Amino acid sequence: MNKETERFYLDKFKENFPGFPKGTVCPDERPDFLVKTEQGVVGIEITEFFRDMADAIQSPLQQREAVRRKIMEQANAFADKRGFLVAYVFVHFDLNFNCKASEISIIASKLVEVAEGRFQIGQNDEYIRRHEIQIPGIAALSLKRTRGSTSIWRAPLGSFVPTMNPQQIQDILDQKNCRCDEYGKKCDEIWLVIVMDRFRASSFALIPEGVANSVYAHRFDSAFLFFYDYDATQKPPLLLKNLSDAVSEIASARIEK
Repeated sequence: MNKETERFYLDKFKENFPGFPKGTVCPDERPDFLVKTEQGVVGIEITEFFRDMADAIQSPLQQREAVRRKIMEQANAFADKRGFLVAYVFVHFDLNFNCKASEISIIASKLVEVAEGRFQIGQNDEYIRRHEIQIPGIAALSLKRTRGSTSIWRAPLGSFVPTMNPQQIQDILDQKNCRCDEYGKKCDEIWLVIVMDRFRASSFALIPEGVANSVYAHRFDSAFLFFYDYDATQKPPLLLKNLSDAVSEIASARIEK
């Protein structure tokens, strides 16, 4: 995850979490950000949730997303450089579409040519079918004129949405726990924010009540699950219950009795 994406998620988390520390946010590495407050420094690590977190190798779904994203980025750049296209362009790929790295630029250029041709003669909304595009793996193009000065390219990816489980969250915490000592050298308090992004098919999953009610083993002062969604429907981050806190609460309750 690049720094720009990390900062985007941090800002969205801050907007939706009233308890975010008041202070100066400074970009860093391990943890990703340091928030300097009057009480001390809060370190915040941002990480992403993916459906398949088994290892560092991208899943097939993540790989396909990455290829589509690169095609969209290049098509966007080509179209804006030419300056003929002012529209939202939605590229509908076949579900199992993939291509070589050497083909990305060629496909992006062809998509721009097809979109520009229809844009110049069409109405506000246009739908271009497979036989009109003639690019293997591209099912359709949707165009919607905008009032801006550039084009905006997107590649919707529809897929089955599974339900996440608490063990997936615990696996992420286990991966990050070993870095807490390193993080602690820079800050007085350490937070972990696990981001699930609805706009990425490889990340999006349904969150059952069991995730919120489960207790997790981790060494962070606070750990959160943040489900990034549309701004209008954004929900507050979910504070993950810490096993050590739960044990302390039980012990205190027994002492009081």
